[in-house]
Amino acid sequence: MKYINEKVAYTKGLVDGLALDQSSNEGKVLVQVLDILEDIVDALDGITEAQEELEEYVEMVDDDLSDLEDFLMDEDDYMDDDDFDFDDDDYYEIICPECGNVYITEFESFENNSVVCPDCGAPFKLDEEINCCGEDGCDCHQEV
Repeated sequence: MKYINEKVAYTKGLVDGLALDQSSNEGKVLVQVLDILEDIVDALDGITEAQEELEEYVEMVDDDLSDLEDFLMDEDDYMDDDDFDFDDDDYYEIICPECGNVYITEFESFENNSVVCPDCGAPFKLDEEINCCGEDGCDCHQEV
């Protein structure tokens, strides 16, 4: 942008050096064209400055997003599917024998040990006893 500003300033100097009569039609036109060119250069300078600020801001957001992605990926590395545990003990992990889909369901969703896979729709019976408390050493061992 600097070179455009320099060219406009040079052209304005040339016009001033010509000692044109600014009251003539040609003089009025040249002065008006130079004023318009100076306004355009000023507008371009403002746009360039805003563009540079926007680029800096986008780079900061991109860096922050990269940091967040790295943090989340690190968290995923520590959490294995086998170690996944809900805070609420009323949820159970079920594996469908037909499609192998693993999903989480509530204790109340079992009826007569019957489960329907939400992916393939296959009905199947639960083979093992699930305690209603979700705690090891529970004495109630209510069959579901």
